[in-house]
Formats: sequence, structure tokens, C-alpha cells
Amino acid sequence: DEYFYGLVFKKEMNGFISIEYDDSGYVKDDDAKNWDADELMDNLRKGTKEANKDRIAKGIEPIEIIGWIEKPTYDATNHRLIWSAAIQDIGTNEPLNEQGVNYNTYLLGREGYFSLNLVTDRGSVDHEIPLAKRILSSVKFNAGQRYADFNESTDKIAEYGLAALIGGIAAKKVGLLAMLGIALLKFWKVTAIGVVAVGALARKLLSRKKD
Repeated sequence: DEYFYGLVFKKEMNGFISIEYDDSGYVKDDDAKNWDADELMDNLRKGTKEANKDRIAKGIEPIEIIGWIEKPTYDATNHRLIWSAAIQDIGTNEPLNEQGVNYNTYLLGREGYFSLNLVTDRGSVDHEIPLAKRILSSVKFNAGQRYADFNESTDKIAEYGLAALIGGIAAKKVGLLAMLGIALLKFWKVTAIGVVAVGALARKLLSRKKD
């Protein structure tokens, strides 16, 4: 996956964090002023339904969005976006604590954005969120590449705005690890060799995609 940077996990962690960078260009954030959480959820569900076609083609169970865990919030000073949703394989009716959770954090820059996606379950998300937030706060762009360094006369502007990172783009342009989030999380729970197994599976899947 050309956007994939790496994984963050530790022995005591129930889940993992995937890190990606997308050089899509400068993502305008002015639409954050007029967000409607219900509309964003509708867009996310539509995008997920479309992305399920790729999941099925790859032999992966299609998923559905259950609802918000944390509604979208945007820090306009530091250009950081956070939102989180509960997910499950279609038709499984998972117990509440076992429903999958994607906790998504973003840092916008001059030429693109970093996305840090915590994949865990509903019973563990409150315990794992502090780590996700610490990692997000530690990620910074170098001088000249920060969001505030944007030059309208020379720099590329992304084809979509900030809301697309919650709706269509989030579902359609999903990274491999995010797309396999539920499957990898379940694999994590049933294997006795934990992080080594998950890391090996991730590398295998990434290599397969490159082939």
C-alpha cells in the first residue's frame, strides 16, 4: 500500500494503530464550520456500502457502520481531526463490547495529511484512546510543510474538503489495514502469539497486494 507507513502495537494493547500518509494536496477545512453529524454518518454509510464491493472481491466480509463512538471534532488551531465509529460484519449482531471500532485521527499538512487509525473493539476503546491521542499529538510536520505554510499560488489543492475524510474518502480510499481491521482484530484475539502473528499477517497481506 503506497500510503502505508507502519503499525503501532504493544503486548498489553487490544488492537493496533495503522499510520498512513496521503499526499493528496492541501485539504481545505472551511467546511468544518457547517458540519452536520447525521449527514456525515449518512455519507460514511454510503461510502462503506460502495467500498464493500472491494472487500467482497478480495474475499473479505462486508461491514456496516453501527453509529458514532465519537462524533467528528476538528481542532482548527492545530489542524487535527478526530472521529470514531462502531462497525461489524454485516448480519453478525455482535455483542456490544465486541463490536469493532475505528478511532480515526488526522493531522493536516501543506501537501497532504497523516491518518492514524486505531482498530479495537467497543469494550476496549476507552482504554486505548489515550495512546491514540498521544501519538497524534506527537506527530508534527517540519517547518515549510505545515498546514499554515500553504502557498495558494504554487501548491496543489486536494480534490475534496475535510468532510470527505469522514465520509466518502474515508470509506472508499481506505488503506489495506483499515479495510481488514475487523478481521485482523479477531485474529489478534484468537491467536496465542499475539503481536508477532499480527505483524506477520500484515506483512503477508501487504506483500500480496503489491504482487
